[in-house]
Amino acid sequence: MAAHPLSTSKKSSRSELTKDDIGHQARFLLNNFIHERIQQDVADQVPATDDLQEPGTPTGPPMEHIREIGRALRCIGDELDRNENIQNLCTRVPPDAPHQTFLNVAKSFFSDGVYNWGRVGSLFYFAYRMALKALDKIALIRAIVNWVVNFIIENVAPWIIERGGWEAIVEYFGTPFSQVMSVFALGVALSAGVYLYKTGH
Repeated sequence: MAAHPLSTSKKSSRSELTKDDIGHQARFLLNNFIHERIQQDVADQVPATDDLQEPGTPTGPPMEHIREIGRALRCIGDELDRNENIQNLCTRVPPDAPHQTFLNVAKSFFSDGVYNWGRVGSLFYFAYRMALKALDKIALIRAIVNWVVNFIIENVAPWIIERGGWEAIVEYFGTPFSQVMSVFALGVALSAGVYLYKTGH
């Protein structure tokens, strides 16, 4: 089997990663997450991963265990499919909402100061649900991807670097208990997200 374009047999040390590196990797992971989820849920109108970004957009540096990272993110998505809070939030927010609305929602996921992989994955899931509403508007989907990536760079990347990079999500999902608790801990934060969207603050 051919090597994955962003896979590597040598793990990068956390000191070598920058916030932009984390953002570039996030874009690659997010594009694949959106593509795979839409492919799973919709029979047609599935955008190719290359269509979700401008030509020449950076998506590196390489990551170790990239397939396992993708599986962990899919697992979070499967849990969030059954989470009433985020379902209500995704239903209320239109894909063409103002940028500040998206920013408010993203901030609400971490409003109590707690970072975990379930909440990081919730950003991916929210972006996917917005993209699902805009399948005929590739430019809008690209904009949604961009705001998620920018939010990760500015707010979440330091935490991911401290954990050792995206590869750490594989270690975090070592037990079913941690996997479930990381997602259901979103309840309070997501309720805040609904409030922030409704009030516009």
